[in-house]
Amino acid sequence: MSDPWKLTLGEGLSKIAEGTLDAAEWTRSLLGRIEACEDRLKAWVAVDREGALKAAGEIDAARKAGENPGALGGGPIGVKDIIHVENLPCEAGSPIFEGQISDKDAFCITGLRRAGAIILGKTVTTQFATGDPPVTRNPWNPAHSPGGSSSGSAAAVAAGMVPAALGSQTGGSVLRPSAYCGVVGFKPSYGLISRADVYEVSWSLDHIGTLTRSAGDAARLLKAMAGPDEGDETTLGLDPPPTPESPAPKKPAKAVFPKGGVVRHASEETAEWTLQAVEQLKKAGVAVEEIEFSLDFEKLHDTHRMIMNVEGASYHEERFARHADAYRPVIRALVENGLKTGAVEYHRGMRRRGRLIKELDRLMGSCDVLILPPFQDPAPPAEESTGSAFFNEPASQTGLPAITLPLGRGSGNLPFGIQFVGRRLGDADLLSAAIWAEEEMGWRPAFPEI
Repeated sequence: MSDPWKLTLGEGLSKIAEGTLDAAEWTRSLLGRIEACEDRLKAWVAVDREGALKAAGEIDAARKAGENPGALGGGPIGVKDIIHVENLPCEAGSPIFEGQISDKDAFCITGLRRAGAIILGKTVTTQFATGDPPVTRNPWNPAHSPGGSSSGSAAAVAAGMVPAALGSQTGGSVLRPSAYCGVVGFKPSYGLISRADVYEVSWSLDHIGTLTRSAGDAARLLKAMAGPDEGDETTLGLDPPPTPESPAPKKPAKAVFPKGGVVRHASEETAEWTLQAVEQLKKAGVAVEEIEFSLDFEKLHDTHRMIMNVEGASYHEERFARHADAYRPVIRALVENGLKTGAVEYHRGMRRRGRLIKELDRLMGSCDVLILPPFQDPAPPAEESTGSAFFNEPASQTGLPAITLPLGRGSGNLPFGIQFVGRRLGDADLLSAAIWAEEEMGWRPAFPEI
């Protein structure tokens, strides 16, 4: 077929299963798309052309021999450059690790390979997955940021260079760049996907997430990666949600929407897009209850930043002492602020976080989804910042699953989206609600002209 690069992960896998596409053809088409777009967008740290084509050839040979190559057999994936992939660079956007080649796969990569996925290469991250602007540009308007810190993953998926990619989120590093670039971002419940052999930002806040062109593809990746791992004790004792390969769409019966807080803290254009989306949901039969968010968004944000600073400083302390000059301004300030924060303040912040977790668990017990914007403002100029995680932090701080879907494009041709937050470990239900919204509302990604 012409232009296989336009296929979603699920569409490509279906065509491979039907025999109308082979993995090598799909991979070559994506490599051609990368060649056409990369000079302008700068989404990749390394593209493993030879390794990907070799893996694709092996998948095709196995299928022809009657073997089952796995649920993701032949599906190409990009990987954020803080996640170790054997024989590929892992530089974390830092000159400190320039030239470093991984000697092992992270646990999540092992799961993807077991399911037959093909690792296409490593995507750009902001330095140490924090907030310093990256070289990557937004495919819809290259003068603007793709968001961060999963910048390359978002831009690559949006531009059609890869159908799916891994990211990570501590504040809003999956949900915000996916929304800025007009694709689907999914952050699962805390503890479902191991962070072993992934560079840390904040031990108690970090999540592995996915950036895709459909909610169904997020479910496919979750199923391959979720599960207990001795290398990350937060995964132990948690059973992955029973996510099928293709979850059925299910309309959420009830949603809650903190309209007052959204209007107060979002830009006028962001609030307008969100309110329009809420009206669409109401017309489709979703009971949307407008609520006052019981906890102050600004205090929640301050607590999140403080916890992230302290835990980030703990992780970076020794390295920072040796290489402080190699740290860019945002990550440098994070470490310095964390080192100056006392144990008493950290303790108080963790207690505030505990109250937030309890309050949101109570709130989610009365509804299917919490509706929020995915960002405060549309994507800022590329050199200025990667944007604010303000509306992503409630899910990140509490560990609740969340997903963003694209709504359309506004001023400056910049994408707008919507965020659904689900119940703790209710990832399968959240994905089903998102699939319903894609089908019923038409909230699906489009391709930018590059």
